[in-house]
Amino acid sequence: IIPLIIALVGFTPSYFLRFDQAHWGMHVHGISALLWYAFVIYQPYLFSKGDITKHKKFGIYGVFLAGLTAASAIIMIPGNITGAEAQLASGEISPIAPPFFLYGVSFYDFVAILGFGFSVLMAIKHSRSLDDHVMWMVSTVFWVLMPALARLALIPMFVSGQITHFANLAMLTTPLILLSILYLMYRLKNYHIALIAAFCGNLLTYTVVPLGKSEWWINLATILFSSK
Repeated sequence: IIPLIIALVGFTPSYFLRFDQAHWGMHVHGISALLWYAFVIYQPYLFSKGDITKHKKFGIYGVFLAGLTAASAIIMIPGNITGAEAQLASGEISPIAPPFFLYGVSFYDFVAILGFGFSVLMAIKHSRSLDDHVMWMVSTVFWVLMPALARLALIPMFVSGQITHFANLAMLTTPLILLSILYLMYRLKNYHIALIAAFCGNLLTYTVVPLGKSEWWINLATILFSSK
């Protein structure tokens, strides 16, 4: 429930308040991602009530929803490259999402999407093992939490009049995600590979700045993700 609230509040300024300005890709990605958060809440509820039949039925829908979430996220990555190129061409550099951030975060986004997709597949594979199934499903939330949490941190920055770029916000908020994963493992006494993988994946946030300023990655990202 907490990640869902973070996503709803965090994306309010950039998405919900500009709903009519968003293109179809943003709508598909935004709505499917929020539905996934709701799905991860609703499925355990069904299971706890003993409604296994409905749990399995919605699980089938969840496969489609996970695919839609991952595919729409992949489609969004070329927009990072296009945005960076447009800023460099015009000379108008965004104080919030400068070119180096857009180039660097493309790598993180790509790995996070792969981690999310792999976690869903492993959850399906281990559907008959309650412990494994639950841990892989929970880990999907941590793979995609950073963008929402960074946007949430941007709100008080705007209110206070202090503007900083997303890279700084990501560096500040990622420890909260890492600590949450560590606390969950400690609380459950379960150091599951799914949570360890999500922990390692979130560490890649700290590659955003160095990669975003690296010429070789800029060239490679342009080749891999450019929409041209």
